[in-house]
Amino acid sequence: MDLVLLHAFPLDARMWAVPGALTPDLRGHGEPNLDTLASQVIAALPSEKVVLGGCSMGGYVAMAVVRQAPERVKGLVFVDTKHTADAPEAVKTRHAMADRVEREGVGEWLVEAMLPNLVGPNASDTAKALVRTMILDQRAEDVAWWQRAMAKRPDSTDVLETLDVPSLVLVGEHDKLTPPDVAAKLAVTLKHATSERIEDSGHLPPVEQPEEFRARLDRWREQVSL
Repeated sequence: MDLVLLHAFPLDARMWAVPGALTPDLRGHGEPNLDTLASQVIAALPSEKVVLGGCSMGGYVAMAVVRQAPERVKGLVFVDTKHTADAPEAVKTRHAMADRVEREGVGEWLVEAMLPNLVGPNASDTAKALVRTMILDQRAEDVAWWQRAMAKRPDSTDVLETLDVPSLVLVGEHDKLTPPDVAAKLAVTLKHATSERIEDSGHLPPVEQPEEFRARLDRWREQVSL
């Protein structure tokens, strides 16, 4: 097993339909910090080097992994994510959601807040139903922890621009949260990046266009011999 995929917020490993991949569920504990999740991932890695991928929050965690243990990674896959820190307004929004989920728990309000930004306008009913189920299945303490951890993540430019491994940057055509221009900036930061757009998808290509996502991933791995 040399492919590890890290899920988006506020979802879990069910978002990945990639046979044979290691897809851990990320669970926070203690003081919110993405380095905590990175340490969990590193502890679960096989002995050989891996291709490490992440979507959205999972991409942030992947960046934290390479900050701690770059020698464990032979390739990177970034899906609808960014390498910069949050702006002050985004930090406030994350903390507000964390506070609300602690007060009210996970419910339909969270689905209504997240779903329109997570999937594209033409997402199938199956994709929307899966995303809804994953959101509602999350623990309130995890959702709050993830938001607070993401709010204080650092800019990862300094880490990524020094990495000497092939990288794949994928972005959904209709992504509202990390749109294609953001993906382009991430790709420029990386030394050996292949950047591609997945048409008719929003923030979650592995859920909305799973076959196309797998095809892009497989083709890139063949091209770079990983």
